[in-house]
Amino acid sequence: MIDIAILGMGSMGSALANCLVGAGHNVTVWNRTAGKCGDLKDAGAVEVQTPDEAVASADFVIVCIRSHADTVDLITALTTSLAGKTICDMSTGVTADAEALVDVLQERGAGYMLGMINAYPSGIGTEDATILTVGSAASWLTYGPVILKLAGRSACIGRAPSALAAMFAGLFSVRQGFMFGMIYGALVCKKAGVPMQVFSDQIPASLKLVHDYYSLFERSVPSGEFANAEASMKVYALAQEDALKTFQSLGAPSEFMQLMYDKTKSAWDDGHGDKELTALVSTMA
Repeated sequence: MIDIAILGMGSMGSALANCLVGAGHNVTVWNRTAGKCGDLKDAGAVEVQTPDEAVASADFVIVCIRSHADTVDLITALTTSLAGKTICDMSTGVTADAEALVDVLQERGAGYMLGMINAYPSGIGTEDATILTVGSAASWLTYGPVILKLAGRSACIGRAPSALAAMFAGLFSVRQGFMFGMIYGALVCKKAGVPMQVFSDQIPASLKLVHDYYSLFERSVPSGEFANAEASMKVYALAQEDALKTFQSLGAPSEFMQLMYDKTKSAWDDGHGDKELTALVSTMA
């Protein structure tokens, strides 16, 4: 059984520790502010007073504090050897800070894994939760099973820290794109006098189409097959143009629809009008 240390006992760190203790691992925990580990100690975790004690006790160290920059500070202050250990930082931050952390870990002889948690603390330990990681194939081979206990749909997506930042930006864009679609849709309906409750009540009916959009994306983008479109880019551009004119005629903010139309019409003008809308992944690259 792998000896694990977890540094940072906020709501997420505590959830990670509880899951791994429940799975039978030897877990050592540390928190900068004392008094947050009582339940974990009762469950079988070992609480220590310093990060050095925690790191010294474990082969696999999970850090769950505020940012990569804070983790660099924490690691730099350690006096215990990191040789042969793997540090998994579940904190957040920009790519430059993540790369600086990797450099510090490698200089001190440690393996690295960086993780992005796509779950609330209550979701840790479930099959549908995801932790996306970057690191070496060897690190994933050894410690991937631990990550999969924490989140059943987890995966290693490469070695470079930038891959993790790109995944965050990409998935954030998907969620925010949907949110902004609802916001702009509400604005144009509001201009036309449509009650907001009526508009809100109709959104669930559109969710089926959102699922259909994902199905189209899933079967076309990974394969790069954009021909034989059931609804072509030309069809979408014409519909977007009609919607754009409605936004403009009502004096509703139209920049979101304008952006979609401009990108789709440009690809059509470049000879891609008969392809799937998802071909924009290639034409806009």
